[in-house]
Amino acid sequence: MKLMKFSLYLNDYETEKLFSTLRWLFVLIATIIFYIPPFTTYITTNKTVFPYLLVSGILYMLVTQLALFRAREDKQNLQFILKAGIVFDFLALIWLMFLSEGIHSPLYPISILFVMHATIYWRTKGALISLTVFSIAYFVMGVVTVDVMKFHHYFTLTSNLFFLWIIGLFGALIMLRERAQYVQKEAYHHLAHKDYLSGLYNHRSFQERFRRRLENNELFILFLGDIDDFKKVNDEYGHLTGDEVIRKTGEVFLFHAEAYNGQAFRYGGEEFVFILPAMEDRIIQKFLHELYDHLKNLEPVPISMSFGQSQSSETFEPEKLIALADHRLYVAKKTGKGRSCLTSDHLFIPVVPIDNHEKEAIR
Repeated sequence: MKLMKFSLYLNDYETEKLFSTLRWLFVLIATIIFYIPPFTTYITTNKTVFPYLLVSGILYMLVTQLALFRAREDKQNLQFILKAGIVFDFLALIWLMFLSEGIHSPLYPISILFVMHATIYWRTKGALISLTVFSIAYFVMGVVTVDVMKFHHYFTLTSNLFFLWIIGLFGALIMLRERAQYVQKEAYHHLAHKDYLSGLYNHRSFQERFRRRLENNELFILFLGDIDDFKKVNDEYGHLTGDEVIRKTGEVFLFHAEAYNGQAFRYGGEEFVFILPAMEDRIIQKFLHELYDHLKNLEPVPISMSFGQSQSSETFEPEKLIALADHRLYVAKKTGKGRSCLTSDHLFIPVVPIDNHEKEAIR
């Protein structure tokens, strides 16, 4: 039995999802403090204004939750949501503290999370700005709500700010170091699993994903492809043009893999491979028509490719499945190139260009 992998390394989107969840938790805590005994008995709160804050906070969080879901792949909007979330957290926290005993509010510890939140996205600048802004607001809160010249008020205000700065700065230091390690880890992962030239997953990544699918008894299709006479491209046009061909081929493969809910890999040299979900023969025909249509119009040099197909229904042994695709690729090469040998051992030879409107009709 496999154990679920647990990691505290989170990207910006996952981190904001965590903070979004925490906001709902703090809404629940605040509601308990304002309305549920014995908290309401021992904590002085302003129940007249709190409902307005509660309603506005819930509306904001609902809108943010929806926007966050839609902004997963939209980096620009995601950054706006992240910064807006920090401002909202600050305003909501200060308002809540004003309504629940000011500088003596039991909600004061949330200020540490506010500083951590700002630090994640604005680094050292975020830590210093958030600490400064909150300290000013907290001091003003003390002046407005209590007599800060009295010892117990003065002591609470100064000690809370002192420890907030100590914890905030040390927490920011640790968080910045962890975030730097996360970025470095992601860079190493990219280098280890992506081919720098084609932009596709590399051979190592293919082997990992391919074998994982077989272990999970998934049904899928494998297309192993090879650029025909690629040596002539390098000899006639130069290696820079050859590299550009590999890069453009990678773009075509990535586009078609995503269009058919599959994955594309650079297997090595001029060899590429697709992993596609199980599909009907007619859709496979459409896929190949589209692919060949793009390859024959590839820039800077049109290319011809041969493919061999295999599918997991034939065998769940990884070596045999690759060997079947490789054998059929050899058959496609031997019988004239620019074609594909399918699992039925029939040859697919592209002749009629794909109708651009047919793709939607088959989905």
